[in-house]
Amino acid sequence: MRGYWHFPAAAAVIAILYHLLDIKWLFILFLLWMIWLKFQRNLDTNVWIITVISLSVFTYIIPVIPHTTFEESSLEAEITGEIEGEVKLSSKQIQFTINPHHSSSKLLVTYFPEKDENVRSIPIHHKLYHGSQCTLHQSMEIPPSSTNPAQFDFRHFLLQKEITQQTVLEDFNHIHCTPENGVLPMLYKLRTKLLENIEDTWSVYSAPWVNAIVFGDSTEMEESVTELFQRFGLSHIIAISGTHVTLIIVFLYFILVKGNIITKEKAHVFLIIFLPAYAILAGANPPVLRAASMMAVLLILQKFRFKLPYTDLFSIIFMVFILWDPYIIYNVGFQFSFAVTFAILLSQQWISETKSPIWNVFQVSFVAQMAILPLQIYYFNIFHPLSILMNLVVIPYFTFFVIPLMYVFVIIYVLPGKFLELLDLGFAFVHEKVLFFIATMDDHLFPPIYLDQLPVFGVVVYFVSFFLFMKLLEQKQQKQALIIGIIFILPILITASKPYFQEEGIVTMFDMGQGDAILIEAPKREAVAMIDAGSAFQFENMEPTRGVYKNIIRAYFHQRGIKELDAIIITHDDVDHFGSVFYILEEVKVKELIVSPYFEKELLKEFQELQPSIEITQVEAGHLLNFNDAISFQVLAPDGDAGDSNDNSIVLYANLGMKWLFTGDISKPVEEKLLEHYPVLSVDILKAAHHGSKTSTSEAFIEAIRPQAALISVGRNNHYNHPNEEVLEVLESNQVRVYRTDNQGAIQFFYTEEGGTFSTFLP
Repeated sequence: MRGYWHFPAAAAVIAILYHLLDIKWLFILFLLWMIWLKFQRNLDTNVWIITVISLSVFTYIIPVIPHTTFEESSLEAEITGEIEGEVKLSSKQIQFTINPHHSSSKLLVTYFPEKDENVRSIPIHHKLYHGSQCTLHQSMEIPPSSTNPAQFDFRHFLLQKEITQQTVLEDFNHIHCTPENGVLPMLYKLRTKLLENIEDTWSVYSAPWVNAIVFGDSTEMEESVTELFQRFGLSHIIAISGTHVTLIIVFLYFILVKGNIITKEKAHVFLIIFLPAYAILAGANPPVLRAASMMAVLLILQKFRFKLPYTDLFSIIFMVFILWDPYIIYNVGFQFSFAVTFAILLSQQWISETKSPIWNVFQVSFVAQMAILPLQIYYFNIFHPLSILMNLVVIPYFTFFVIPLMYVFVIIYVLPGKFLELLDLGFAFVHEKVLFFIATMDDHLFPPIYLDQLPVFGVVVYFVSFFLFMKLLEQKQQKQALIIGIIFILPILITASKPYFQEEGIVTMFDMGQGDAILIEAPKREAVAMIDAGSAFQFENMEPTRGVYKNIIRAYFHQRGIKELDAIIITHDDVDHFGSVFYILEEVKVKELIVSPYFEKELLKEFQELQPSIEITQVEAGHLLNFNDAISFQVLAPDGDAGDSNDNSIVLYANLGMKWLFTGDISKPVEEKLLEHYPVLSVDILKAAHHGSKTSTSEAFIEAIRPQAALISVGRNNHYNHPNEEVLEVLESNQVRVYRTDNQGAIQFFYTEEGGTFSTFLP
């Protein structure tokens, strides 16, 4: 089997893809390929048998996560179990997983500190470690699932970790924990203590970098920095990987041996013992476990003078990880880490031929980025054309400066405070300049490409052609490699350009709770416009919050590759209709902002400051709006100042496959006025006003316009009792089909000139 362990590892990958993506044809194709290798290429019988066994075993053990549906339920019960894994403590939350006794499912426990509350001051926090035995009496809930396209599915994410329920602690009076002794609890306690020491010693700027790079804890890292690194494909630098483990091993070996502290043989033994311990101290995430495992096994093999090809070692460790924990295949870090490492190992001949260190870094960056590109698009809907060049600049900076310095920061915290302060300031000064450079490149050079997930066939074409591309480069057949290179980029180009060839337009009403946000995409992406972009808000000051934009609107923009809007029409100045506009203007080019003459002037100034080039247009009844002859609206209201924000809503009439009426939050008197001015108004689809409030949607109005369907944007279990029962009865009695975001999630209408069809995110 020597030199052939990648065959059973490949069989494991096929089994994973078979379950995750239901690719039966690839499974059959692999079997046919194995038969061909056996009888046409005389593949060794042992290799063939072990590969077939591997395919069978991994097909059997891979867990299948069921498709989640939205449901809400809660159950109050007493749970006894042990804490499993790391307890995440930050200024934002305390979170840990309990593995209940006599149960195969796990419970996620979360506590959100009060404002200015120090989580370390909570007495029980010193008892929250891996292995601690806990009893709590709480109401358990099924985690929420996504209700919008492209939205992160939290329930599915937890199911991938075998977590089926969650609970939020209001305080710690209902939970009692008893710490356990042992090596693992001791290491997790030491990890928590080290993280706290770092936070106490170093500034709020430096501490998150030390904790992220040395201990794999990025909870206090600024979100803007995390997103910046993600856009450029630099996230692997923050996460602990083989580079970090190699550097610390080299450093320790140098100190121990060159410092004449211990012999080489004892240093080997020490490092073999140290690596598993460090993996726990560094968070025990799959990338660091992979790196530590490979390094430890290499040291063991070296000690016993046994040689094994790197691809064999890697393949065996890959399979052992999955056998140890089949659910690990769903971990993004596991997927990225093994994909990158395997690609670099397969490309070792091409990489090792060059003598230039700079070109060497470029080669490694290229192989790493190309190996994970389909995964990056799948999880983040993003590809940055400059990611390889940015890696060329940033990797040496982190490898030779930041990462070693962060380990030094951990060691020297006992030195005098003045020296530490100067070192802290020096690091902050240099690091801020580098981050500013990356941010400047992000702002002023090529923007990232946002696109939908690649189709399964496209992924297969990508990886097969990428493999051939690398083989041709090794054989120095550059011309043929260039042709194949064009082929492996084609799936990305086709997917990115797909919206521009799509014959159907799409109207999307997002499920964002008690608020409105409607996106209209014309066929072939000839125009894109929004009607309202609300948000949640803080009740104490009515300030909009970022969550709705980030998790729902932006996620959809990225999936659909939307980088520019022709217009945002804000019906009126309520935060549940305009709150997300602030965040859209920060990140998305908007050509025109359309409001009524009665919209709050101070808000318009704030919008203009965010995008000085934006054109602000005021409209009222009688105006016509046209965007590239692809989306057109007739403005029916307001007709004069009604003296009320809701009644000053812009009312729009449009033909989007069918006749639409968008009503904002108007009340019954405005509906009556509309009927007076437009007595023969014909409507197929009504956006019901004010979330189905009883102040709107009168029976006379519905009987006059005779819609076929009504869309109601409304929050689940809202305290306004929207939609009102009277409104629902009016719609039902007039045979109007009702679509509600609280029951059906996001509502989409796919249309052409001849008509259209509805689709709801939830069944």
